[in-house]
Amino acid sequence: ANEAVSPDTPRVQGGFYWGYRTRVAGTLSSVFRGDTWTDGYDVVLGTSERGIPVQSQIVAERLSGFRRLLIVFGGVAGLEESVKSDEILQKKGCGTAWKVDELFDAYVNTCPGQGSRTIRTEEALLISLAALKPIIDNAHET
Repeated sequence: ANEAVSPDTPRVQGGFYWGYRTRVAGTLSSVFRGDTWTDGYDVVLGTSERGIPVQSQIVAERLSGFRRLLIVFGGVAGLEESVKSDEILQKKGCGTAWKVDELFDAYVNTCPGQGSRTIRTEEALLISLAALKPIIDNAHET
């Protein structure tokens, strides 16, 4: 008999990968507050065309052995612009005393040589997951 189950059931009971979860945050600082994991995230990646190439050894090192990964995507203007409209980060000196990339364990360009000024978030999500998959797989093999 077919029965509707919680989206967590295949993962918890069967150990299957069952997709990812998304969350829209009103401000960049709110990304780091009220996360759904009680223990937080082991690794937080920011995505930007100004980041280090995803194939960099630094990215592999930062992901090594992680348990919970958060990938942060900016809007059309990017994460750098998100800081300008975030009063909390402005008060803490982000964008002036320190840079937005310092919010993250790694600030990653998942689409080097993208050829266009912007990539829509729904495109960036799939591109980034595809680019990060071999690195994520390797992080759990070591």
